[in-house]
Amino acid sequence: MSWSYSGNPANSELDALRFLIGDTNEDEPIMQDEELEYLITEYGAAPNTLKYEAFMRAATLFARDIKRTLGPQSEDPTERLKYFKEQAAYYKSKIATAGISLPSYAYPKVFRKGMQSNPPYPIPSTVTADYLDGGDDV
Repeated sequence: MSWSYSGNPANSELDALRFLIGDTNEDEPIMQDEELEYLITEYGAAPNTLKYEAFMRAATLFARDIKRTLGPQSEDPTERLKYFKEQAAYYKSKIATAGISLPSYAYPKVFRKGMQSNPPYPIPSTVTADYLDGGDDV
């Protein structure tokens, strides 16, 4: 397995993804090139899904680390795990809201509070007389 980073995220998608997840230190690699290439191949068409999967994969790797203490020195990977989980949740929320569009209506809304009440009911000021008569001018 190999690990590479050019130092310029604009060079390739691999470097951009490595930069995004903070995997730029060769001495402490998070993922190998082949693993990141797989993610790019599978999810590259959907950028937010790619980022979500990369952060989730990194969080999965850090979830295996345990808190260690030796005398006065200790190592607690929970903050790093928490960061990667928060980033994954952020991109997951982006995925969930992508593609949802609200319709724009060409006609005025005819539903209103109290419309099922027995007459006399208050007629909203937005309804015109033509509309009440059944005219086509609305």
